Amino acid sequence: MLSLAAPAGAAVYPPETIYTGPKSAPPIARPGYLQSVIDPVFGTKITRISDESMNLGQAGYMQHHYSKDQPWNSDMTLIKLHMANAILDAKTLQVFKKGTYKNEAKWSTVDPNIIFYVSGNQFRKWNVRTDADIVLHTFSSPIEIGSYEGNLSIGDRYVVLNMGGMSTAVVYDILNDAIIATGNVGAAADDWMTISADGNYVLLSNVGTVAGLQSRDRNLTPLRTLFGNASHGDSGLDIAGNPVYAQVGSTEKVRLDTGEVTKLLPGYSFQGHLSMRSYLRPGWALITASGGNSEIFAIKLDGSNIVQRFAHTRSIGSSYDAQPKGVISPDGSKVMWNSDWGGGTVYAYIAEMPGNGTTPPPPPPLAANRCNINGDSATNVVDVQLSVNQALGVAACGADINQDGLCNVVDVQRVVNAAQGGPCVSP
Repeated sequence: MLSLAAPAGAAVYPPETIYTGPKSAPPIARPGYLQSVIDPVFGTKITRISDESMNLGQAGYMQHHYSKDQPWNSDMTLIKLHMANAILDAKTLQVFKKGTYKNEAKWSTVDPNIIFYVSGNQFRKWNVRTDADIVLHTFSSPIEIGSYEGNLSIGDRYVVLNMGGMSTAVVYDILNDAIIATGNVGAAADDWMTISADGNYVLLSNVGTVAGLQSRDRNLTPLRTLFGNASHGDSGLDIAGNPVYAQVGSTEKVRLDTGEVTKLLPGYSFQGHLSMRSYLRPGWALITASGGNSEIFAIKLDGSNIVQRFAHTRSIGSSYDAQPKGVISPDGSKVMWNSDWGGGTVYAYIAEMPGNGTTPPPPPPLAANRCNINGDSATNVVDVQLSVNQALGVAACGADINQDGLCNVVDVQRVVNAAQGGPCVSP
């Protein structure tokens, strides 16, 4: 079980309210490039972050990719647009790099400089600041990260790749460069496949069929059918750190370890998309409700009907690109979506509360046992090496065991003690 600390610092969230249905969206003019407007209903600041003047080559590169694809890096200093063909400075929103297309680009959840991606049959790692580009593994056939809807586990340990089509799944241990399992899953993942946020489950989705959403363990042994009729959704963690999956349509979540289902917003049904990319703020999901008065709001996953309403999308969704496909930031304080603003060119927008976010979010999550850095079932030499890397500054500081604001030899020693069978001593 993973346990995440609540975000600290200057994050400001929309007020928590009980959801009582959609609200009308009064017309407001589309903001210019890098200009902001205040949402007249929710009081959030909406900023347009893309434009033809960026000269990205294709209209699609002015958009963010998808609700499951995190555009912010782990410390929220950079933003990637579609396929990382443009990297933006998250503070100024100016172009940091462009022409850097990476297929199925996924930010690391622990190193703010690293993007993982695929190229043919290679799984690769790219440093956006140094341009160092490394092959991590070469497979026997072309691979995809769940066919554009998969993700890495929190901590970057595991990923599920579909190889040579959607019928073959490969569970890959990135840290140890090891293939854990390869198997024929048939039509179970005709739509997508992914590793769960905690790295313990493989999810296979065949939308709209009786196969629905299925779970397997890391060895690809079948476990259970989670939903008989799968819809747009995402995997993440609840407030206690338990792995969950939530979806629109039926608007419910399911615990992956027990199969327990919780109805979210009883009496309401939504079409659209759902995002659980706020890995630094577990227990919340982002719903992008399509249709009239299309809206983006975060929902608490405890069944309390508590929401935080961010914005109306103002997109008529006349094309796939114009579907908003909202995604939430790692700390849950910002959302991004695509909009044609009532018709016309589709640009990317960000909504947040005025005054939000002048300091970085908290470090990546630690396991309930703080010395078990990679969140698996044991504290061992792998965790020791991770703590050493962080103490040396090779990786972002996430293993501050004694919580003094530093990753140093004190933290390394505590992990060593725990790896040798002693207690994990934290304040």
